[in-house]
Amino acid sequence: MTHNGNTKRILIFCSTIVCTAAILIAIGCDQNSQFIGLAAPSHFTTRWVQQDDEDALDPSESGTAEDLLKDWKKPEFALFISGRQHGYLEPCGCITLALQKGGMMRRHAVQKLLLQRGWDLVSIDAGNQVKRFGQQPVIKLRHTYQALCQAMNYDAIGFGVDDLKLPTIDLIQVMADSIGSDNPFVCANVDIMQAGMQSPFIVVDINGKKVGITQVLGDEHIADLKDNPELILSSVKEGLDRTVPKLLAEKCDVNVLIAQSGLDECRAIAKQYPVFDVLVTAGGAGDPTMLPEYIQTTNKRTAMIQVGVKGMYVGIVAFYEKDGKLEPKYKRVPLDARYKDSDQIKSIFLNYQNELKQLYINGQLTDVKPRRHPSGYQFVGSETCFDCHDEEYEIWEDGTEGDGGPHFRATLDLTDPGERTWVKRNYDPECLSCHVTGWNPQKYYPYESGFIDLEKDPHLFGNGCENCHGPGSAHVEAENDGADEDVLEKLRLEMRLTLDQARESACMECHDHDNSPPFFNDGAFEKYWEKIKH
Repeated sequence: MTHNGNTKRILIFCSTIVCTAAILIAIGCDQNSQFIGLAAPSHFTTRWVQQDDEDALDPSESGTAEDLLKDWKKPEFALFISGRQHGYLEPCGCITLALQKGGMMRRHAVQKLLLQRGWDLVSIDAGNQVKRFGQQPVIKLRHTYQALCQAMNYDAIGFGVDDLKLPTIDLIQVMADSIGSDNPFVCANVDIMQAGMQSPFIVVDINGKKVGITQVLGDEHIADLKDNPELILSSVKEGLDRTVPKLLAEKCDVNVLIAQSGLDECRAIAKQYPVFDVLVTAGGAGDPTMLPEYIQTTNKRTAMIQVGVKGMYVGIVAFYEKDGKLEPKYKRVPLDARYKDSDQIKSIFLNYQNELKQLYINGQLTDVKPRRHPSGYQFVGSETCFDCHDEEYEIWEDGTEGDGGPHFRATLDLTDPGERTWVKRNYDPECLSCHVTGWNPQKYYPYESGFIDLEKDPHLFGNGCENCHGPGSAHVEAENDGADEDVLEKLRLEMRLTLDQARESACMECHDHDNSPPFFNDGAFEKYWEKIKH
């Protein structure tokens, strides 16, 4: 794998090592470990210089794309750090892209910008590309790995526990299909089917320096995977005790540990194995910290860098040579709308959507099998509601201000998007679930009588009345047939949704933290409600 003529990648394989995910935990570590007090032997010494808050406020947080690190001199090399994509190939939600961060198209744009400036990059991903089990996550993982391995030339890619919960044979096949001339997959304490698909550690030769990289899956995640006989699992201690001596024998200038685990466990591991200059952690609940957290031992200062959530940031660690030492400098970079979509990743994303389309049309998306609604009732479509609820229907269709109801337009947002118009998403179950009528919004499958086809189901376009009030077949039938008053009242109560119920739970089925974060701002519900008040 070559970024330019000065960069060469070396893979180190060990048949006795088990590897797989991106997580690090202190549980089970022997406090008398041979690594206590040991510093990495290297002809260079990495010297972290404390950055202050003012230095962290880079123009890249507020300027244009060209402002990214514009005042930084070209380093000897830099780490380009990402991870925890969690299914978000692109930002998703009910707000404009201008207000959203993340996505591989923007990530590649940032990487290319630095490469075009002549920077030598070591690209590292901490893993956890998917967030659920099923056919669509496997397809998504394949296109993600294709982007990382073939378009972005990543040097090291770790595994998340959710990646490893996918069918093992599918995971192996996806990895094999993605690998080019170099194999970037790394882990030190899980072996996937003993297939030799990952290395316990990787050494990257870049601009005359050597960067060593390893990864571990934390012990709590190892326990979570213990029922999969196709994964050979080791504890963090076993994996690192095997790997660290071999990594140190390479005499790298910089050693990096990738870890997916809680922050406390990562701190303990850094102290237990004081040989790493950088610890890339998938721990933490929100955005990456503005500056690294420094973990000090007697002989080593390790910088712990968070990757954040949903792939919304990348981290840049630039190394400068000064007085015979390498001095790193860190910056987090939000992947916002200033970075234009990469054409290469656009092509991969379009292929992903087209694959979903063909599988959907041919009935081969095994995830999309209609299930019986818990109520046992059928969906009849919002136009049926018009007969008795004409005012409410008109508000759904036109909005309270007459400029179009946001829920009425939901399906059009997939077939005729206002942004990224080059791709349609009306065959993507993860999009359909909140943009048509009659799907489970959190599990991405249709109910029986729910929307399936654009041509056959126009009555189920939009996020219709029944998505909030429930399928209306029994209620409509009873009203039309003049059922007993007790029956009518029972069914009317079943369809009723109070404002409190909407505020506390119903709206958040689609307006969740992932897809509609502004919905959780103070006063947001009232603001949203005014647009559809009925």
